[in-house]
Amino acid sequence: MAGGIDRLSVVCAGHEESVDQFIIYAGYGEVMHRLQVLEMSLWMIQSRGIRSQTRLDQAMAKVEKWNATTLGELMRGMRTQGHWPDGMVDKLLKAVDIRNYLAHHYLREYFVVAPSAANHERAAQELADLSVWVEELIDELDAHVLALDIGNADELEEQMAREIEALRPAEWLGMPDRRE
Repeated sequence: MAGGIDRLSVVCAGHEESVDQFIIYAGYGEVMHRLQVLEMSLWMIQSRGIRSQTRLDQAMAKVEKWNATTLGELMRGMRTQGHWPDGMVDKLLKAVDIRNYLAHHYLREYFVVAPSAANHERAAQELADLSVWVEELIDELDAHVLALDIGNADELEEQMAREIEALRPAEWLGMPDRRE
């Protein structure tokens, strides 16, 4: 990773604003990552519908379908399930709104439409607040997953883990495949 840090230093040398923006972009990436972790927990709940006698290719077809589904679509399909603790569906729907706001508005509003030091500061504070909120929701969802007695990713069979890993879109992104 030293190469990445060196490139950052070169790119940002003498540009304090660029460093501040990079930090905000890293925070943005962290919050989006946490939302993806939350989505994977929802997949775990969905996996309860895969029967034990289901063939691997059939189970992977379901996982591929979930992978092609947005967080909003996933939640619309799951919100009426009877296992949810009070208030959790509302929080998960708020997480969908947060994800969509971050993906479609956040960067534009703070860095394109009205870039300023004050906006960068507000952007950083908003990310910090959202990060805490999402992390608390993940903790609640993890507790719910445990209460449902669903295994976790550490318990995946090796072949299933390889199949899930194979879903990563390396080629169509035009990026080298670094999974090996």
